[in-house]
Amino acid sequence: MNVGASVVIADWRADWIGLGLAEKLALSGCRVRLCVEGTMAGETLPLYVRDVLVGRVHKLGVEIIPYARLFGADGTTIYFEHAASGEPMIYDEVDTLVFSQGNSRVAGLEDELAGFGGELSTIGDALTPRTAEEAVLEGLKVGREI
Repeated sequence: MNVGASVVIADWRADWIGLGLAEKLALSGCRVRLCVEGTMAGETLPLYVRDVLVGRVHKLGVEIIPYARLFGADGTTIYFEHAASGEPMIYDEVDTLVFSQGNSRVAGLEDELAGFGGELSTIGDALTPRTAEEAVLEGLKVGREI
């Protein structure tokens, strides 16, 4: 897929997904702006993980813009609002806007097993979007009950 030379990522969650997308696109040669609605990129991550990821994208030239709440888009212009001051933040000549707005429930296997007569436990993103750590903990709890 050709995303063009200039990419803006609207990162609502400030987690590893926005940083991962920024790194991938920067490695592909794109000019990347990571617009985070929070106070910093990766703010929901453990400190040691966040700092490593932020350091990597910084070395790749990714511009990180905090307090950026997506307001709209028009052609090649993307509009943000500063989440604290309400002032407009406008980025022109953008080829692609990428949404990093959260995860969705993935329950295809659970749906396929709906008629299964045995005991079925649903964990992780099949239950509701969550982190890998939470899914592992849920699996541990279900395994302990068996």
